[in-house]
Amino acid sequence: MLKKIKNKKWCRIHHFNIAFFASIMWFWWLSLATTKFELVYSLNSNFSVYILYLSLILFIIVSILYILKIFINFKDVKSDFYHPVKSNFFPGIWKIFLIFSIAFLHIDKNLSFIFFICWIIIQSIFTIILFRRWIIHEMDIKNLNPLWFLPIVGNMLVPVAWVSLGFIKLSWFFFSVWVIMWCLLFSIILNRIIFHNPLPDKLMPTLFILIAPPSVALISITNLYKWEILEIAKIFYYFSIFMFIMIVSKINILSKLKFFMSSWAYSFPMAVLTTATILYYEKTWFVFIWYLWIFFYTILILIIIFLSYKTLLWAKKKELCIEE
Repeated sequence: MLKKIKNKKWCRIHHFNIAFFASIMWFWWLSLATTKFELVYSLNSNFSVYILYLSLILFIIVSILYILKIFINFKDVKSDFYHPVKSNFFPGIWKIFLIFSIAFLHIDKNLSFIFFICWIIIQSIFTIILFRRWIIHEMDIKNLNPLWFLPIVGNMLVPVAWVSLGFIKLSWFFFSVWVIMWCLLFSIILNRIIFHNPLPDKLMPTLFILIAPPSVALISITNLYKWEILEIAKIFYYFSIFMFIMIVSKINILSKLKFFMSSWAYSFPMAVLTTATILYYEKTWFVFIWYLWIFFYTILILIIIFLSYKTLLWAKKKELCIEE
């Protein structure tokens, strides 16, 4: 069967894009944002759980399709792994294991621990390979873009899972290392955006990823310090708000862009910011933050509807999974 598919170059699995994995993450963040809302107001709704299981089903489907691609078009997979942009998605795949570890923490601790062990082993290997490549090989500044944050953001999430599992010291280790790495990489990317050629249209939506790291930092800090929200956490949160305002100010440019699979980069950071906002409201009970959460949650839903519609439209026109 695989041999027959392999010989059919028209088969779309040949060109199945690794970026599909990144599009799954918004489901989990939407689930987490909804879960926090249900907890704050003691609601008995299971809506967040349904979203969570839907994200797990989608992850299984996308994984099966990409595994098929490995068997029938390994050369292209290898090319993706060495690609200066697409290679950043590989640590992102394993980050989904960490995400499910956090998601199932209050549903099934044993399953959560299994997801976490899978993540820590494979993520560590891929991250070391990626960073080794950055240091040893000469990198073209034109290839630098916010997607390079993907290997970092996942590691910043470690305290969300590990603190509940009792690994507080190791949580501090991962959080400290990757917060510093985020600050350094943010400076380099800002240098690339300001002093070099503009990002190509296909990568312009990835600017939204700049919102994610400070929002994740707030979520992790509130897990490390359960009894209060520290001043440093407020700095991270308000900086993420500032980044949101700065990027949205480019709406006149972003609205004119064609739809690409990279457009799903709008959803994941927006979902992270929405989650951080409801968490910040839970700790401060500041009324303005509540209205801000409603605003962000509404934008997130609209973005998801729009991107889902555009993706289905692309699928109908047979513009998905085509040779680049």
